[in-house]
Amino acid sequence: MGFFLAVAAVGLTMMFYSFERLSLVQLAHTLGQGEGDGRAPGTVQAALFVGLALLNVSALFALNRWAHFLREFPKTSQAPVWFLVALLLFGGATMVWALATHSGWLRTLDEVPLSVSWGYIGFQVVAALLVLIPLVLLGARWSPGYKRESKPTS
Repeated sequence: MGFFLAVAAVGLTMMFYSFERLSLVQLAHTLGQGEGDGRAPGTVQAALFVGLALLNVSALFALNRWAHFLREFPKTSQAPVWFLVALLLFGGATMVWALATHSGWLRTLDEVPLSVSWGYIGFQVVAALLVLIPLVLLGARWSPGYKRESKPTS
């Protein structure tokens, strides 16, 4: 599971870097700063696609692995649903708060920086993981396709 978490973190980092780079280039172009047509290089768009693919594949395999583990060991204690939902809501709220704060900060600057803030990217990755981890745990618990019917033993 740690491997899937690491792959998801790399995918999220690639995605948030690409989103941030694309938005900075577009904002600078809209405000008349810099040169060019307001398009980021194709490598940024490729990184967005690869990051999205890594995230989706790692989430799928983590969901399958956790569901398989729960089928093998049905007595495994799990976090309460209320805790997972609270963690999910907290992660989502922090992502929205960070995006709003960062956007407001960018609007106050005289010149838009074209370099990405890695601290902001890291914060967004951690907040997104606080959303994705409970989703995987809840998905394996509630999805009927991942549960095996217990057969009576004779």
